[in-house]
Amino acid sequence: MKPVKTRVITRKRRTVRQGVVEAHIAFAVHNTVSIAAVWFCFNLKKMRETELLKMVRAIEEWTDLPPLQVYEDGTVMILMKDMHLHQSVQTIRNVRRRIAQKIGVKIPYSALTIIDKSDDYESLTKRLKHYLEEAKRKGEGTLCYGTSRYDFCVEGGEESIFTDFFAKNPEVDLYNFYEGVPLTEKVKVLGYKNGILRLKTSLAKAAFLRNEPFTFIRHPLLPDTIKADIVQTIPNRAEVVLTRLRFVDSSPVDRESVRITPKEPLKAMIECPNGKEREGYIHAISVNSVAVRSEGEAWEKECFEANEKHVMISFDLPLKDKERSHIHISAMLRYKKDRQLIFTIYPNHFLKQQIENYIALQQTRLIAMIQKMVLDFYQGES
Repeated sequence: MKPVKTRVITRKRRTVRQGVVEAHIAFAVHNTVSIAAVWFCFNLKKMRETELLKMVRAIEEWTDLPPLQVYEDGTVMILMKDMHLHQSVQTIRNVRRRIAQKIGVKIPYSALTIIDKSDDYESLTKRLKHYLEEAKRKGEGTLCYGTSRYDFCVEGGEESIFTDFFAKNPEVDLYNFYEGVPLTEKVKVLGYKNGILRLKTSLAKAAFLRNEPFTFIRHPLLPDTIKADIVQTIPNRAEVVLTRLRFVDSSPVDRESVRITPKEPLKAMIECPNGKEREGYIHAISVNSVAVRSEGEAWEKECFEANEKHVMISFDLPLKDKERSHIHISAMLRYKKDRQLIFTIYPNHFLKQQIENYIALQQTRLIAMIQKMVLDFYQGES
């Protein structure tokens, strides 16, 4: 029997854990932020302290330093902010693999879920226990995951979820993009069978989609965005046929702001941390980010040689009546992709208005182009 003092400390530790979890639930509700809750199952009694120390440091570092809670049975809980379901699943799989490779510690079982607005401490804990038990039934090394509505570890997996969802929900939101401009429409589900989804759209949407390779589907009850390949469009009947449906970790649909690809080349000057200036071209721009296409890797390495990511970027945005707005703005390099440097920018109120005006003008131009394209299609059909 545990001494009274030990029982009191254990009880207080549980209270602290509950307080941390409830704070994250409240944060998810009030800030509309997706938070993933994860349980790792370990045998702490058999782990050496050096292994435990390395493992905890690795989990904290590789999941961006979330709060980590340890339960008496050896279960470790982490809470990851701003993580959607499939993004967090991929993150945890990567963490498990790296821990096994670099530290030599295998995580036998794991459970993952997304905090729901209706959750409290008890309901979240109950769901994680359910997924952990499923993982144990399936065998060592298993990660079972899901939401309050969908269990991805049941037989059938995603296919079972798609079948159930489309049978119960007659409408979904269909997303596509034209040079960065989102084109959204609520469409009717005509049927889903054997991996094939048929949708009823507008005539204009069906005409636009005939040249698109894929589309995105969203709905409040779906755990993530669905990406689907377009295999057939029937513009005169306003129908679209989709296949290869899959949940995606991230998509343009998840962006908070519209991102535009400039019509004309926009030269950008980057003031490097070492004082040198380098030239590139704006590939895409939004109110909080800019992608600069570089002409070679040599100057990139030279510009960011000291691992300093903060720079100043200058460029001109064309406005109405051949006017141009000069932008000189602070930026932080986030990552590189396909010879592009992706920066987060920090505009003041005036610069933000200038960028928004430019994006609005480009949106108007693109929408007019799309309307003409659809009109030309139907005139050609008649």
